[in-house]
Amino acid sequence: MKVNLPECKHFAAEWLRAFEIKRAGGNLQRLDEIADYNDDEVLRRALWMASIVGGPVVYLVMPFALSFVQTLLPAQLTVVLWTLLKGLMALIFAIFMMAVYFTFLRQDRGSVD
Repeated sequence: MKVNLPECKHFAAEWLRAFEIKRAGGNLQRLDEIADYNDDEVLRRALWMASIVGGPVVYLVMPFALSFVQTLLPAQLTVVLWTLLKGLMALIFAIFMMAVYFTFLRQDRGSVD
């Protein structure tokens, strides 16, 4: 089975666009803004939002909270929770790197020399 990357990107952008439209409710100005965004802008906005919100939560709040909770939990469960947290940290870092890629490195593809 061959994966077509532009189709996956379009599918993700349409899903995010539908989520934004649902979140906008009846705000006509916001709906017009969402309609003007192309797929790259929708993905870029969602990736930046996830990395800006998720970064401090996953890198600051969750380790701090887990360090307090680990005194109440068994050691085996604590090890699993720390491993899951490290996985979340890797995911947020990957999301941040994709946001950087779609923002800075992909812009020069569309320019005409």
